[in-house]
Amino acid sequence: MRYGGNTPCVELCARDGEIVILDAGSGIRALGAHLVATGYSGPLHLFLTHRHSDHVLGLAHFAPLFNGQRLNICCGDGEAVSLEKFATSILSPPMFPYVAGVTTRLDITEWDDCQSPRAGELSVHRFVARHPGEAAIFRLDDAAGALLAYAPDNELAYHNGAESIVQWRRRLADFVRDVPILVHDATYRHDELPNHVGWGHSSNLEAARFAMECGARTLVLFHHHPDRDDETVERMLDECREFVSREGGTVRLLAAWEGLSLGVA
Repeated sequence: MRYGGNTPCVELCARDGEIVILDAGSGIRALGAHLVATGYSGPLHLFLTHRHSDHVLGLAHFAPLFNGQRLNICCGDGEAVSLEKFATSILSPPMFPYVAGVTTRLDITEWDDCQSPRAGELSVHRFVARHPGEAAIFRLDDAAGALLAYAPDNELAYHNGAESIVQWRRRLADFVRDVPILVHDATYRHDELPNHVGWGHSSNLEAARFAMECGARTLVLFHHHPDRDDETVERMLDECREFVSREGGTVRLLAAWEGLSLGVA
Protein backbone atom coordinates (compact mmCIF):
# COMPACT_ATOMS: atom_id res chain seq x y z
CA MET A 1 0.00 0.00 0.00
CA ARG A 2 2.90 2.38 0.60
CA TYR A 3 5.49 1.25 -1.92
CA GLY A 4 2.98 0.61 -4.66
CA GLY A 5 2.36 -1.96 -7.34
CA ASN A 6 3.09 -0.22 -10.63
CA THR A 7 5.83 -1.44 -12.94
CA PRO A 8 8.78 0.80 -13.79
CA CYS A 9 8.45 4.41 -14.87
CA VAL A 10 10.63 7.29 -13.68
CA GLU A 11 10.32 10.95 -14.69
CA LEU A 12 13.28 13.33 -14.75
CA CYS A 13 12.56 17.06 -14.97
CA ALA A 14 15.59 18.98 -16.23
CA ARG A 15 16.50 22.47 -15.09
CA ASP A 16 15.33 23.81 -18.47
CA GLY A 17 11.91 22.18 -18.03
CA GLU A 18 12.56 19.31 -20.42
CA ILE A 19 10.93 16.03 -19.35
CA VAL A 20 12.60 12.66 -19.79
CA ILE A 21 10.73 9.44 -19.04
CA LEU A 22 12.60 6.25 -18.21
CA ASP A 23 10.59 3.15 -19.12
CA ALA A 24 6.88 2.88 -19.86
CA GLY A 25 5.63 0.43 -17.27
CA SER A 26 2.18 0.80 -15.76
CA GLY A 27 3.43 3.78 -13.76
CA ILE A 28 3.38 5.91 -16.92
CA ARG A 29 -0.42 6.06 -16.77
CA ALA A 30 -0.36 8.22 -13.62
CA LEU A 31 2.45 10.33 -15.07
CA GLY A 32 0.43 10.95 -18.21
CA ALA A 33 -2.61 11.97 -16.18
CA HIS A 34 -0.44 14.39 -14.20
CA LEU A 35 1.04 15.96 -17.34
CA VAL A 36 -2.42 16.47 -18.82
CA ALA A 37 -3.79 17.92 -15.57
CA THR A 38 -0.91 20.41 -15.31
CA GLY A 39 -1.18 21.41 -18.96
CA TYR A 40 2.34 20.37 -19.94
CA SER A 41 2.78 20.69 -23.70
CA GLY A 42 6.55 20.59 -24.15
CA PRO A 43 8.69 17.84 -25.67
CA LEU A 44 8.42 14.34 -24.23
CA HIS A 45 11.33 11.91 -24.44
CA LEU A 46 10.96 8.22 -23.52
CA PHE A 47 14.03 6.02 -23.10
CA LEU A 48 13.41 2.29 -22.73
CA THR A 49 15.95 0.16 -20.92
CA HIS A 50 14.59 -2.88 -22.78
CA ARG A 51 11.34 -4.25 -24.17
CA HIS A 52 10.20 -6.70 -21.49
CA SER A 53 6.48 -6.32 -20.93
CA ASP A 54 6.72 -4.79 -17.45
CA HIS A 55 8.70 -1.88 -18.95
CA VAL A 56 6.39 -1.13 -21.89
CA LEU A 57 2.87 -2.21 -20.93
CA GLY A 58 1.77 1.29 -19.91
CA LEU A 59 2.50 2.96 -23.24
CA ALA A 60 -1.04 2.50 -24.55
CA HIS A 61 -2.40 4.25 -21.45
CA PHE A 62 -0.25 7.39 -21.68
CA ALA A 63 -2.81 10.19 -21.92
CA PRO A 64 -0.69 12.86 -23.68
CA LEU A 65 -0.53 10.66 -26.79
CA PHE A 66 -4.31 10.75 -27.05
CA ASN A 67 -4.30 14.52 -26.57
CA GLY A 68 -2.22 15.02 -29.67
CA GLN A 69 1.27 15.31 -28.16
CA ARG A 70 4.23 13.69 -29.84
CA LEU A 71 6.51 11.24 -28.03
CA ASN A 72 10.16 10.62 -28.84
CA ILE A 73 11.04 6.98 -28.09
CA CYS A 74 14.58 5.61 -27.99
CA CYS A 75 15.84 2.11 -27.21
CA GLY A 76 18.97 0.15 -28.07
CA ASP A 77 18.47 -3.44 -26.97
CA GLY A 78 19.54 -5.08 -30.24
CA GLU A 79 16.25 -6.92 -30.79
CA ALA A 80 15.60 -8.15 -34.33
CA VAL A 81 12.17 -6.51 -34.57
CA SER A 82 12.53 -2.80 -35.27
CA LEU A 83 11.64 -0.42 -32.45
CA GLU A 84 9.13 1.33 -34.70
CA LYS A 85 7.28 -1.88 -35.48
CA PHE A 86 7.37 -2.92 -31.83
CA ALA A 87 6.06 0.39 -30.44
CA THR A 88 3.37 0.62 -33.11
CA SER A 89 2.17 -2.90 -32.31
CA ILE A 90 1.56 -1.94 -28.66
CA LEU A 91 -0.81 0.80 -29.83
CA SER A 92 -2.56 -1.27 -32.50
CA PRO A 93 -4.99 -4.22 -32.70
CA PRO A 94 -5.00 -6.85 -31.32
CA MET A 95 -3.03 -5.34 -28.43
CA PHE A 96 -5.04 -2.10 -28.32
CA PRO A 97 -8.08 -0.71 -30.18
CA TYR A 98 -7.42 1.40 -33.25
CA VAL A 99 -7.27 5.13 -32.41
CA ALA A 100 -6.78 7.40 -35.42
CA GLY A 101 -3.45 9.22 -35.49
CA VAL A 102 -1.92 7.80 -32.31
CA THR A 103 0.85 5.76 -33.92
CA THR A 104 1.81 8.72 -36.15
CA ARG A 105 2.72 10.72 -33.03
CA LEU A 106 5.67 8.48 -32.24
CA ASP A 107 9.16 9.64 -33.24
CA ILE A 108 11.31 6.51 -33.08
CA THR A 109 15.09 6.42 -32.68
CA GLU A 110 17.10 3.22 -32.71
CA TRP A 111 20.00 3.78 -30.35
CA ASP A 112 23.42 4.10 -31.91
CA ASP A 113 25.92 2.84 -29.35
CA CYS A 114 28.46 5.34 -30.70
CA GLN A 115 26.28 8.27 -29.72
CA SER A 116 24.62 9.62 -26.58
CA PRO A 117 21.17 11.02 -27.42
CA ARG A 118 20.18 14.44 -26.15
CA ALA A 119 16.93 15.66 -24.67
CA GLY A 120 17.22 19.43 -24.39
CA GLU A 121 20.18 20.13 -22.10
CA LEU A 122 20.38 16.49 -21.00
CA SER A 123 22.55 13.79 -22.50
CA VAL A 124 21.68 10.13 -21.97
CA HIS A 125 24.41 7.51 -21.76
CA ARG A 126 23.91 3.75 -21.97
CA PHE A 127 25.73 0.83 -20.34
CA VAL A 128 24.75 -2.80 -20.95
CA ALA A 129 23.22 -4.44 -17.87
CA ARG A 130 23.46 -8.09 -16.87
CA HIS A 131 19.86 -9.05 -17.62
CA PRO A 132 18.24 -11.30 -20.22
CA GLY A 133 17.28 -9.28 -23.29
CA GLU A 134 20.19 -6.80 -23.38
CA ALA A 135 18.71 -4.37 -20.89
CA ALA A 136 20.41 -1.03 -20.37
CA ILE A 137 21.60 1.10 -17.48
CA PHE A 138 21.22 4.83 -18.09
CA ARG A 139 23.17 7.80 -16.79
CA LEU A 140 21.69 11.23 -17.41
CA ASP A 141 23.93 14.29 -17.38
CA ASP A 142 23.45 18.01 -17.77
CA ALA A 143 26.12 20.69 -18.24
CA ALA A 144 27.06 20.42 -14.55
CA GLY A 145 27.62 16.66 -14.66
CA ALA A 146 25.78 13.47 -13.77
CA LEU A 147 22.27 13.77 -12.33
CA LEU A 148 20.89 10.25 -12.14
CA ALA A 149 21.82 6.65 -12.83
CA TYR A 150 18.96 4.25 -13.50
CA ALA A 151 19.52 0.47 -13.34
CA PRO A 152 16.11 -1.16 -12.86
CA ASP A 153 17.06 -4.67 -14.05
CA ASN A 154 20.67 -5.61 -13.30
CA GLU A 155 22.34 -8.67 -11.77
CA LEU A 156 25.43 -7.52 -9.88
CA ALA A 157 26.38 -11.13 -9.08
CA TYR A 158 28.88 -10.52 -6.27
CA HIS A 159 28.84 -14.26 -5.61
CA ASN A 160 30.53 -14.84 -8.97
CA GLY A 161 34.29 -14.35 -8.96
CA ALA A 162 34.74 -14.72 -12.72
CA GLU A 163 37.19 -12.11 -13.99
CA SER A 164 34.83 -11.00 -16.76
CA ILE A 165 32.09 -10.18 -14.25
CA VAL A 166 34.48 -8.48 -11.82
CA GLN A 167 35.78 -6.30 -14.66
CA TRP A 168 32.26 -5.55 -15.91
CA ARG A 169 31.29 -4.42 -12.39
CA ARG A 170 34.35 -2.17 -12.20
CA ARG A 171 33.49 -0.58 -15.55
CA LEU A 172 29.92 -0.05 -14.37
CA ALA A 173 31.16 1.59 -11.16
CA ASP A 174 33.28 3.95 -13.25
CA PHE A 175 30.31 4.67 -15.53
CA VAL A 176 28.17 5.88 -12.59
CA ARG A 177 31.00 7.21 -10.42
CA ASP A 178 29.88 9.77 -7.79
CA VAL A 179 26.36 10.03 -9.23
CA PRO A 180 24.03 12.02 -6.93
CA ILE A 181 21.16 9.53 -7.24
CA LEU A 182 21.43 5.84 -8.10
CA VAL A 183 18.15 4.01 -8.73
CA HIS A 184 19.07 0.32 -8.65
CA ASP A 185 17.42 -3.06 -8.85
CA ALA A 186 16.84 -4.64 -5.42
CA THR A 187 14.30 -7.30 -6.35
CA TYR A 188 15.54 -10.01 -4.00
CA ARG A 189 16.38 -10.42 -0.36
CA HIS A 190 19.96 -11.53 -0.03
CA ASP A 191 18.97 -15.05 1.08
CA GLU A 192 16.87 -15.48 -2.08
CA LEU A 193 19.79 -15.03 -4.49
CA PRO A 194 20.93 -18.69 -4.68
CA ASN A 195 17.57 -19.64 -6.20
CA HIS A 196 17.65 -16.86 -8.81
CA VAL A 197 21.11 -16.96 -10.35
CA GLY A 198 20.91 -15.75 -13.95
CA TRP A 199 17.47 -14.17 -13.58
CA GLY A 200 18.96 -10.71 -14.09
CA HIS A 201 18.23 -9.06 -10.73
CA SER A 202 20.13 -8.06 -7.58
CA SER A 203 19.52 -8.15 -3.84
CA ASN A 204 19.08 -5.21 -1.52
CA LEU A 205 22.53 -5.72 0.04
CA GLU A 206 24.21 -6.05 -3.36
CA ALA A 207 22.71 -2.71 -4.39
CA ALA A 208 23.97 -1.11 -1.17
CA ARG A 209 27.45 -2.56 -1.64
CA PHE A 210 27.60 -1.28 -5.21
CA ALA A 211 26.36 2.18 -4.21
CA MET A 212 29.28 2.48 -1.79
CA GLU A 213 31.76 1.23 -4.39
CA CYS A 214 30.68 3.78 -7.00
CA GLY A 215 30.36 6.67 -4.54
CA ALA A 216 26.66 7.35 -5.07
CA ARG A 217 25.25 9.94 -2.67
CA THR A 218 21.74 8.46 -2.58
CA LEU A 219 20.65 4.90 -3.36
CA VAL A 220 17.00 4.23 -4.20
CA LEU A 221 16.09 0.54 -3.95
CA PHE A 222 13.91 -0.18 -6.98
CA HIS A 223 12.01 -2.91 -8.82
CA HIS A 224 10.52 -4.43 -5.67
CA HIS A 225 9.36 -8.00 -6.07
CA PRO A 226 5.60 -7.97 -6.80
CA ASP A 227 4.92 -10.30 -3.86
CA ARG A 228 6.56 -7.98 -1.29
CA ASP A 229 4.50 -6.30 1.39
CA ASP A 230 5.45 -2.94 2.86
CA GLU A 231 6.86 -4.46 6.04
CA THR A 232 9.29 -6.65 4.11
CA VAL A 233 10.48 -3.72 2.00
CA GLU A 234 11.08 -1.77 5.23
CA ARG A 235 13.11 -4.66 6.67
CA MET A 236 15.19 -4.85 3.48
CA LEU A 237 15.85 -1.12 3.73
CA ASP A 238 16.87 -1.46 7.39
CA GLU A 239 19.25 -4.30 6.45
CA CYS A 240 20.92 -1.99 3.94
CA ARG A 241 21.26 0.82 6.47
CA GLU A 242 22.84 -1.55 8.99
CA PHE A 243 25.21 -2.89 6.33
CA VAL A 244 26.30 0.57 5.18
CA SER A 245 26.80 1.68 8.79
CA ARG A 246 28.97 -1.37 9.56
CA GLU A 247 31.06 -0.71 6.46
CA GLY A 248 31.53 2.97 7.35
CA GLY A 249 29.61 4.17 4.30
CA THR A 250 27.78 7.47 3.98
CA VAL A 251 25.30 6.72 1.19
CA ARG A 252 21.72 7.83 1.88
CA LEU A 253 19.26 4.95 1.49
CA LEU A 254 15.64 4.96 0.36
CA ALA A 255 13.20 2.42 -1.00
CA ALA A 256 11.25 3.72 -3.99
CA TRP A 257 7.58 4.45 -3.42
CA GLU A 258 4.81 5.76 -5.65
CA GLY A 259 5.21 9.49 -6.11
CA LEU A 260 8.68 9.74 -4.55
CA SER A 261 10.28 13.02 -5.67
CA LEU A 262 13.97 13.83 -5.25
CA GLY A 263 15.97 16.92 -6.12
CA VAL A 264 19.59 17.29 -7.16
CA ALA A 265 21.30 20.39 -5.77
